[in-house]
Amino acid sequence: MTLAADYPTQKPSAPAARAWSRAGITLIEMLLVVVVIGILLATAAPRFGAAMTQRDVSGASASFRALFREARTAALQTRQAATIRITSGIAVVTISPAGVLDTIGRPLNFPAEFRLAPTVSATTLRIEPTGLILTGTPFTFTAAKGGSTETVTITGLGRIQ
Repeated sequence: MTLAADYPTQKPSAPAARAWSRAGITLIEMLLVVVVIGILLATAAPRFGAAMTQRDVSGASASFRALFREARTAALQTRQAATIRITSGIAVVTISPAGVLDTIGRPLNFPAEFRLAPTVSATTLRIEPTGLILTGTPFTFTAAKGGSTETVTITGLGRIQ
């Protein structure tokens, strides 16, 4: 049971009433918050763009390394030479068991996936069934974009540097 003494009978004082009636935010306060957020975004945007560029370059070189490992593994497992062909920024791994051309994995499209066109020392890299590369070594793959560059070098022994 509630007693009448539990409820105050006095009205709140004038300063307390004004504070209660001003519980929202003003337009000036809202504009100030928007300006501060805009300044923070303006300072962070260049760093974000540089990070995205570095991510594309690193991703392209890591993908080429993985593609080479896949081609070398296929050559060793099938005891057939594997070939990596890079034309117009698209890399394809093939082997020719019994004279039939077979594509290993999916083609890697650097312009579509990483928004860059790599530079290579040769358009074809042939990996022998022993895992060695007998011609065109060292083979270099360079991914460059917006001042960020990474180079992958494949030696005659099939090592990635």
